[in-house]
Amino acid sequence: MPYKALAVLVGILLLASGLSALPNGLGRTPQMGWNSWNYWHCGVNETVILSAINALVSSGLADAGYRFANVDDCWAGYRDDNGTIHPDPIKFPRGMKFLANYAHSKNLHFGIYSDAGYTTCDGMPGSLGYEKQDAMTYASWNVDYLKYDNCFTDGTPPEERYPPMRDALNATGRQIFFSMCEWGYDNPATWAPSVANSWRTTRDIADTWESMISRIDLNNRWWKYAGPGGWNDPDMLEVGNGGMTTAEYRSHFSLWALAKAPLIIGCDITKITQATLDILTNPEVIAINQDTLGVQGSKVNAYPGPGTHGSTVILAECVPELSTQQWIYNPSQLTLVSNDGTCLSFMSCSNDYEAFVATSQCQVGSGCTNGANQQWKWGTSGALTSAWTETCLDVYSFQAKVWSCNGSPAQQFLYNVTDRTVRSQGRCLTRSTGGLEVWAVPLSYGNAALLFNRSPADATITVYWQDVGIGGPWLVRDLWQRKFVGVHTDSYTAFVPSHDVVMLRFIPEMSRELEAN
Repeated sequence: MPYKALAVLVGILLLASGLSALPNGLGRTPQMGWNSWNYWHCGVNETVILSAINALVSSGLADAGYRFANVDDCWAGYRDDNGTIHPDPIKFPRGMKFLANYAHSKNLHFGIYSDAGYTTCDGMPGSLGYEKQDAMTYASWNVDYLKYDNCFTDGTPPEERYPPMRDALNATGRQIFFSMCEWGYDNPATWAPSVANSWRTTRDIADTWESMISRIDLNNRWWKYAGPGGWNDPDMLEVGNGGMTTAEYRSHFSLWALAKAPLIIGCDITKITQATLDILTNPEVIAINQDTLGVQGSKVNAYPGPGTHGSTVILAECVPELSTQQWIYNPSQLTLVSNDGTCLSFMSCSNDYEAFVATSQCQVGSGCTNGANQQWKWGTSGALTSAWTETCLDVYSFQAKVWSCNGSPAQQFLYNVTDRTVRSQGRCLTRSTGGLEVWAVPLSYGNAALLFNRSPADATITVYWQDVGIGGPWLVRDLWQRKFVGVHTDSYTAFVPSHDVVMLRFIPEMSRELEAN
């Protein structure tokens, strides 16, 4: 499908669903900036923020498009007798308006954090019940951005708790970007475009390869819902924090850029390395993210890579003919076996609720002791319970995870012997393809694609024009090599190292003739 036709189709789908962008004039392209949380957590203070503001300018990040300097949790101190929120006087002695004005003096924007609950995730005063008062306070501080979290609530649905802050911000008369951090619990992509300028589709990211790719996988299912004014958010960038290799950080940044995700830096930019700076400031990759057509890129092809025998597991829409959703349950061995001969297994021996579930080779002793991590039993309620730890397989932000059994509806799995699917609440247990992938996105001029090697070995990956939705001769440019690689007619093949990417832009060789068709 030509890129313009795809863009029109996405617009029709949004209109048909009754969704429209938040009418505050902001977020026409995904937001770019810096946030304190991933590196500093609660160690944030005035000096940290001032240093970050200065570093955004001196490093060239601001010139590359990173305009927001955002303070996350742990800035708030108390509410006074009138209910007005005040910053921690020790951490921020000159207050938040001072920081906002300092950011503005550097031609930057300033962001702040609150919560749609009684307290923030780290116990500071939240905004539930104080939406109008807090919005007016933030506006009086010249704040430009609000990240709004989801901890310690009153139990009402997010669909009810987030609009009051939207309305309060709009009523201030100041344009304040509204970044909703609901963690993807209530499928915010389906209702948040009229509420916020961006909405989290996942739980918090960690500085690991496994966490990063799981976040982009979960975010991918909602690609049709993003567009100018409202963006899917798989959480902030970990690039530069040290937990991944340079290749993995390049993959991280490329996937976020193609997916039109917010590009919010989360490292200590006062000590940024040249390698990190080179990734974060690549102008051609940033241009894909900031393209004005505003269509989110998505995965268009995937196939097993060399050395791949396992993958993460998510809950996805049930497609019975999809091979990654087919499982065979062996009641005598208590194993749940995929049609490729791999078993549903713990990724680690932890029974922590954040433990991911993955497929691994079906053999005794793989993973945990005596293969106990592969043993499951069906409860009378339909719960899929570990015979090893008495923990349950659970639905957690569309991931399949091991969690304590509490009888929640998310733990009720049904096995369909006809199509061999394992289902929960209308979604099926699905193996992410852990191998070689092609992602693509239409642009306002041309198209772009990402050849992504998530396998443990180097490989070649081919992108076919039919997968990208184009046809005929196209001039191909490698965005990381920063060079043209020739005119190609129907496909392009590149060598991609393990955990790395090749990012391509397709430019019509005869643009006017192609656009006319």
